[in-house]
Amino acid sequence: MKIAGNVVSRLGRRLLIVESDAGQLPPLYTEVADEQSRSVGKIVDLYGSVSRPYLTVLCSEDSAFGVDAGDKLYVIPETRPEKPRKNPSHKYGRDMRANRR
Repeated sequence: MKIAGNVVSRLGRRLLIVESDAGQLPPLYTEVADEQSRSVGKIVDLYGSVSRPYLTVLCSEDSAFGVDAGDKLYVIPETRPEKPRKNPSHKYGRDMRANRR
């Protein structure tokens, strides 16, 4: 799994501040997991400088009790169903070759 960053601190029960690497920056609303591949929460904010970005992770209910400062978080790969590919000749709903004369 791709690393999201290292936990810097914890704010209350449901927020984690994570220091990320600028070259490995995950997109917003990406699910993150701990070292045991347990889902922790979602990235909800990105801030800081370009060279040292920080992430805010909103933890799901009681999922962050085992996560402390210094722990690494990882990006959970998003699994999207593959969309069927469209045939370019059917762009307008009919076979374009039929219109040629």
